[in-house]
Amino acid sequence: MTAPVTFILGMHNSGTSLLARLAALLGLELGPEVLTRDSFEAKPAYDYWEHAGIVALQDEALHRLGRHWSTPQSHLPIPPEAWSLPEIARIAEALGAILDRELIAAAGLSGNRPWGFKDPRTVRLLPLWRQVLARRGLSARYLISLRDPAIVTASFADKGRVVPADAEALWRRSYLEALAGSAGAPRLVVDYDAWLDQPETQAAALAGFLGQPQAADAALAAVRDAIDPALRRTHAAPLRLAPFTVATAECLRAMIGGREPEARIAALLDRAAAADRRAAARPDGTAAA
Repeated sequence: MTAPVTFILGMHNSGTSLLARLAALLGLELGPEVLTRDSFEAKPAYDYWEHAGIVALQDEALHRLGRHWSTPQSHLPIPPEAWSLPEIARIAEALGAILDRELIAAAGLSGNRPWGFKDPRTVRLLPLWRQVLARRGLSARYLISLRDPAIVTASFADKGRVVPADAEALWRRSYLEALAGSAGAPRLVVDYDAWLDQPETQAAALAGFLGQPQAADAALAAVRDAIDPALRRTHAAPLRLAPFTVATAECLRAMIGGREPEARIAALLDRAAAADRRAAARPDGTAAA
């Protein structure tokens, strides 16, 4: 029986790279095409642990959908009919081919290792991935990396060269769609800051989620080796977040460790749907948070 495909989700700059690395150390196969610092001429500060082929295809998909992360439209809803566009269907086929190849390779490894991937772009494309999985009769599980939205908004606005309001809106959209897209499947919210504050608890939760509870101690050792405390920003940027952003972050924090506050999640997603309906009624396609 094929193990669920593991999706590592989260906004850009939210600790997904660290989470992917730790998941790999706990037995998750990421494949041979991951992007590390050595993949780039101008080396970034850390390894990305993203699948190069998936990143390229998902970047193309977001451009074609008019929702690329570098644009002011990055956080707007994607119309349901967009998933059946011929160019998007072609990308889905290419993603499926990568999935087939990676699953075959992972199955040939010792222990028939589960396979997964990390890319912050994925969260906006989960309906496309559901199509890809459904055609193959595959299931999914989700790791969701959470970090303070004020810090992420400031960091992404700086690196992505977008205004803070758009960065915050993309943060909110990313996690709302992560909640909606992972509903009914195994999922674990992982707190970036907890790797420094509560590493034992979080390492045990991650090891258990990945089916390696006996490896919790090894996970903790890996955490201590992988984390540079100097990379942590202890103070959030002086941003005033929208109430909807704050409510989204609070709901996700309540989910850390595997809890599922169902009524709270449902209320949040209802609020998001209402906001999208208001946005659809506005000439500029936006709605106040």
